[in-house]
Amino acid sequence: MTIDDFIEKFAFAIEVEADTLTPDTRFKELPSWDSLNTLAVIAMADADYGVTVTGRDIEASSTVNDIWAIVSSKSTAAK
Repeated sequence: MTIDDFIEKFAFAIEVEADTLTPDTRFKELPSWDSLNTLAVIAMADADYGVTVTGRDIEASSTVNDIWAIVSSKSTAAK
């Protein structure tokens, strides 16, 4: 799994077009970002990668790449 694949899944989870995101996107600055997106990303990480991402993980993250780093560090499927 690559960062590009992760961006596709992340975009689907938060209901935005994948081509609007890059690894450096500051996802909390997206106009559509809200607390439901936090839950969607947590669910996506669990369903697609089998890892637990917490609300604190997301709160401590700024970019899509930050979330990817957390997921990839917890999942052998992401490597």
